[in-house]
Amino acid sequence: MRLESIQKFRATLRKFERDVAIGQKRDERTGGLSVVQTHTIINLGELGETTIGQMANHMGVDKSTLSRTVDGLVNKELVSREPDPSDRRYLQIKLTKQGREVCDRLNRVNNDYIKKVFSRIPESEHENVMKYFNLFVSALRETTG
Repeated sequence: MRLESIQKFRATLRKFERDVAIGQKRDERTGGLSVVQTHTIINLGELGETTIGQMANHMGVDKSTLSRTVDGLVNKELVSREPDPSDRRYLQIKLTKQGREVCDRLNRVNNDYIKKVFSRIPESEHENVMKYFNLFVSALRETTG
């Protein structure tokens, strides 16, 4: 790949990062939560009851970072933490009733947002966008992981 193409791609990637990650800090797609808290709630909604270690592995984040994030969500009464019945050395985390409601709302709002984004792309290109975006993300993970 030529240097000029790489630089153009990096500029586009910075726009993507700003619009997706940074923009979420102040809009309804996070419901007033940080991006990491939002991702934690959505992932807990998918996984159900799990441990900090399993969740950190699933999200690809450090256990201590996730633990601090979960602490904040416990304080907001969106996540509960209880001893694992099979091994009390571990704590199970799961969404509370209020956390489930927030998760459902986050999923609904973000699904609507992605529908709006895709409405600006010709329908005949939707599969290509998803295919190549997944290919790019996989390459990123293989390179950094």
